[in-house]
Amino acid sequence: MGFREQVEPGFKRNIGAAIFAIFLATPAMPCAFHGYEPKPTLVERLINADHVVLARPGTATPFRFDVTTQLRGDAPVGALPFLVDSTTRRFMRLKPQARVLFARDADTEVWHRLAIVDAAFDPVMHDIWSALPDWQDNPAMRATYFSKLLNHPDRRLRELALRELDLATYGTLRALDLEIDAKALRSQLDVITEMDLRAIRILLMGFAAPSDDLSAFLKDRITTGVAHDSDILGAYALSLIALEGRGGLRWLADTHLSSPRNTYNTHSAMVQALAIHFQTGDAGMRDLIEETLTARVLFDPDLAYVVSLQFSAIAANAGLEVPESDLDEDPSLEALKAIEVSRLIPLQN
Repeated sequence: MGFREQVEPGFKRNIGAAIFAIFLATPAMPCAFHGYEPKPTLVERLINADHVVLARPGTATPFRFDVTTQLRGDAPVGALPFLVDSTTRRFMRLKPQARVLFARDADTEVWHRLAIVDAAFDPVMHDIWSALPDWQDNPAMRATYFSKLLNHPDRRLRELALRELDLATYGTLRALDLEIDAKALRSQLDVITEMDLRAIRILLMGFAAPSDDLSAFLKDRITTGVAHDSDILGAYALSLIALEGRGGLRWLADTHLSSPRNTYNTHSAMVQALAIHFQTGDAGMRDLIEETLTARVLFDPDLAYVVSLQFSAIAANAGLEVPESDLDEDPSLEALKAIEVSRLIPLQN
C-alpha cells in the first residue's frame, strides 16, 4: 500500500500535535561555508505545517488543484493558491495516481508546493511521514535515512537527500556510512540552477574513496579559491583534509596558510576548516592542528587573530568558558589561549 492509503486519521492528529514546534537543527558545519541561508527542506516544511494535503488538477477546473487527501488539519482547506502549470498537467495525465504535496506554514499561513508524489516518491514519502516525530529530536537518525538516497536513480530524491544532509553537523556527516560517487558530485558542482548545493557536494567528496585525481581537483580548487577570495574555499579545505588526513592538512598549511596573499576571508575559511577538524577529528589530528597553528601564530598576527576567533567560537559552542581578552593583549597569546581551551572539547571519535 502507498503512502496515501496508509495514513490513518488518528495518526494525523497525533503527529500534528507532536511536531508543530519549529525544528531547530544543531548549527550545521556545512552552512558555515554557504554565505547564505539554506532553503527550508521538505521535511522542515512538513514539521512546521498546520495543514498538509495532496491534490490533483480539478476535473471541472483543470487549471486549479482539488484536494484529494487532507493529511493534517481538521478544517476545510478551500482553494489552494496555485495554478496548475502545463508541465504538471502533462505529468498528471501520464500518471493518474500521482498527487502534488502541499503544506501550509503554521506561523505565516503561507502555502508551499513541496513535491509530486508518484510511484517513485511514494515509499520515501511514507517513510518521511512516519519518522517525523523521531526526526525532530534525532537529527542523526534523519541524516542516516537520507544518506541512503544519495545515489537513488530518481534525481528528485538525490536532491532531497543533499538538502537534508546540508543541515547535518560535520560530526554527523563523518559518522555516516556513506557511499560517495565523487565523479557524479563533481559533474554537478557548477550547474547554475543548483549552486546552493555546491557546499554539501564539496563536503561529501571528502568522504569518497581517496584518489590522485580527486586530490588534485580539490587542491586546484583551493589554490584558485585563495587567489580569487572564493566564498567556497573553506568547503574545499575541509574536504581535502577529510580525504587525505594529515597529508592534506600539511599541504594546506605549507602551501597556503601563511601565504602573504591571504585576505581576512581566505585566512578565516582555512582556519575554520582546521577548527572543525580539531573539533571532530581524532586525537592525532587534533595534535597536528595544534602543532601546525602554534608554529605559525607566533609570527603571523593576522593569522593569530583569526585563530583566536575561530577556536574561541568552537570552544564556546561546546559550552566551555573562554577567557575574555584584554585590549592590549598580543594576538598570538590570544590564539594560543583559545587553542588551549579548545583542547578541553571532548573527542568525538
